[in-house]
Amino acid sequence: HKFREYFIRDNIKFSFNGSDYAVNIVDCKVYPQGYAAFINIYKDYKNVSVANVIDIGGYTTDFFMVENGIINTATCYSLPNGTITLFASIQQELLKININLTEKQIQDIILGKQPVLFDADINKMIEIKAKEYVENLLTKILEYGFEFRNPTIIVGGGSMMLKKYIESSDRVKYIENLDQFANARGYKILLEQELKR
Repeated sequence: HKFREYFIRDNIKFSFNGSDYAVNIVDCKVYPQGYAAFINIYKDYKNVSVANVIDIGGYTTDFFMVENGIINTATCYSLPNGTITLFASIQQELLKININLTEKQIQDIILGKQPVLFDADINKMIEIKAKEYVENLLTKILEYGFEFRNPTIIVGGGSMMLKKYIESSDRVKYIENLDQFANARGYKILLEQELKR
């Protein structure tokens, strides 16, 4: 409710393409982000007894279970361990050797893009840190009673960036990655369903 109220406001003024606008936002629908992404593949999991959904974002990692495709709200958790914490950890380690990389440069290295100015030792350190981050995150999720023998669906920008580390973990048995626009498509589906009622 509080999050919904945050968006509802009057007399928002802005310019776009040379035209001035004034709008009132009179209503807002709010849906769980990770579930919005999952709704795109709901039909694939409606007969699966339990699946995990993990949404790794910048600031938080949100996760929950779906049972026969329906979210079990008693299993919804959020950890303050988004990718920002990974970037900060890497930046602090690099500052010890007088190297200052931006989050974008670190992200590029994690994604396998090779920056011109940095040597293999730096790339290796970043890869080790990313792998440790993923393993620690999976350990924390296990502590909440999740079972990685169940299918695991990963969503969110952080998940896309860390995909190879998650897939290479011995903990996760079956994984499905949803693209970065799955949330937006899911919001559309959920809103259309609600408006039909």
